[in-house]
Amino acid sequence: MNAERSVILLKLGGGLLTDKNKPLSIREDVVKSAVNQIIDANEKIILIHGGGSFGHPLAKKYSISNGIDKTIPNQILGVAETHHAMVKFNSYLIEKFLENHNPVLSFQTSSLFTKDSEVILTKSLDVIEIALNLDIMPILYGDIILDKQGSFSIISGDQIILALCQNLNNYNISKVVFTMESDGLYIIDKDNSENCELVTECYSNELDRLNLADLGQKIDVTGGIKSKLNFIKTICKSKIPVQLLNGLIEGNIYKSLKNQNLNCTNILINE
Repeated sequence: MNAERSVILLKLGGGLLTDKNKPLSIREDVVKSAVNQIIDANEKIILIHGGGSFGHPLAKKYSISNGIDKTIPNQILGVAETHHAMVKFNSYLIEKFLENHNPVLSFQTSSLFTKDSEVILTKSLDVIEIALNLDIMPILYGDIILDKQGSFSIISGDQIILALCQNLNNYNISKVVFTMESDGLYIIDKDNSENCELVTECYSNELDRLNLADLGQKIDVTGGIKSKLNFIKTICKSKIPVQLLNGLIEGNIYKSLKNQNLNCTNILINE
């Protein structure tokens, strides 16, 4: 498959773009910087963003990730409210790209994916591939997901990425990039447990052996770093490398998209 049929999956973490301690808050400077870097890079990208202070507080309030529970007041209304909050957040990002005359299309995640108990079912992704063919950047987001068993849950940005890796037929995914609020994965210094050092490079089969440092990041309703590592290991099984980087550092996103050197964690695939 030639370079024209290659695409980068870029995840902008919800905790990066919003202040999770303030519901419905947006870090406008961070969003503006990320949007500008993506536009300047001018690469073929599928953009995925998390829920942050829009999706997570409501999902937690109504315990949506645990499915239907008739003991929770107004839970069904909460499902609709959570989806609406994500649509509002997504619309804000869409506007920032359009203001810069950059063509993007929002794809409603809860219409592209359904669930059957624990299995995520992916409908046709032809619309995403057609958008890429037209040089339109598809944007997806963490959302509610409806279950054929008569329930619902949350589909995270990481789950969306995994589904794209497994179901895009006509594009080669050159790499998956996760933007975070830290430089990547840190391990505890074996000689001094008070110190930790950045893992700049490792193979996917080494992830389970890493003595990861706890940086005090909050666990959200879609998991956390441990959950993310499980997704990363599965992504790497599809022979797709993964990069974890600090999205707060100006220029990091651009450098990643242009395959330039930066201080981050690179997870390589095993031969």
